[in-house]
Amino acid sequence: MAQSCTSTVKTSSSTPQFGIQFGRTGGFTNIPDEYRINDKGQVFRITREGSTRINDISRKEMRSIRKILDTIDFEHLQLNEPGNISYFIKVISSDYEKSVTWNDKTSNSTLKDFYKKLLNTIKP
Repeated sequence: MAQSCTSTVKTSSSTPQFGIQFGRTGGFTNIPDEYRINDKGQVFRITREGSTRINDISRKEMRSIRKILDTIDFEHLQLNEPGNISYFIKVISSDYEKSVTWNDKTSNSTLKDFYKKLLNTIKP
């Protein structure tokens, strides 16, 4: 499962890029809930069949998300604690690519609060 990786990869792209993938996997059905926010603030639901645009968020909201990523030092966060139900956040920027995974028993409340903020973006 690619989402459980906690390595940081430096990317070398002359075109600035930014995106966040987040969601959860596991449970009884093991059907993932996955979403992506691109650099334009477009929010997509990702399924086996492809992706569907479900919402748009403002530039202000995108700036807020980026600020939180900087505040929690997401680039250097080391967290790989999958469980029966696993939650993940993957950030792709022009500077790095980073994924973290956790479960309900993980004690990182800052990351869990950030995840809740990301979940609010999927609501129109």
